[in-house]
Amino acid sequence: MWPRRSVRPWAGRGAELFRSRGVALVPPLKVLLALLAAGWWGCCQALGAVPPPPEQGTANCSNPTYASDQLVCADPDLLALDRRMVVLLAEASPAGPGSPLHWFEPQPDWFRRRSLCAFSERHAACLIAAYSERIDLLAALAGRASGQTRPAFLATCPGAPWGNGPVRLHQPDPSPLSIQDGRGRLLVLASALQPQDDWSPFVRIGNDARGIRLEPPGGSVVRCRALPVRLNP
Repeated sequence: MWPRRSVRPWAGRGAELFRSRGVALVPPLKVLLALLAAGWWGCCQALGAVPPPPEQGTANCSNPTYASDQLVCADPDLLALDRRMVVLLAEASPAGPGSPLHWFEPQPDWFRRRSLCAFSERHAACLIAAYSERIDLLAALAGRASGQTRPAFLATCPGAPWGNGPVRLHQPDPSPLSIQDGRGRLLVLASALQPQDDWSPFVRIGNDARGIRLEPPGGSVVRCRALPVRLNP
């Protein structure tokens, strides 16, 4: 009879090798949940006739599939944020075919990013930041944004996808920044929230010496410079 060999020493050395190279070892269940959250279920379907989870845009507390859904449904404060978002989704009019609105994250895409908060060591804080950004944007689309009124002003945004002509820029504090064309159509809606707790807004905004900086995902930075003309709010 061949001597029985243990694989534990090899596994230990392998784990030590990964750690020495700065690679974190993540529990298998957490990896699977994160893959589900990212929509990478197709790679696993070849292993068996397992249907992918249905596309979601809000938490499903009847049958929570995602780790983030389980946390949201068990936490009254997080659940209240999700329910608030559901109400605003019914009132808002997100971008559709032919809409001039740029860089607005579709709800299913936002939900998949939100579900990746399960990877964060500050899971709940990441979810709060995700919901806060989405609620801000949907409230602005629904015309229910709150905040101190600031005068709107004309600006030019060279290199922007909507052209180089003058646009109307408005940013109530602390509501999202909005940019409209000369016909009053919404071109951009960007949250004023800064990256925090492993969550980053879909479009980042900031200010520097060259004007207001817009950083869309996967695109070039666009800067808008105010023209010396003030408008009514």
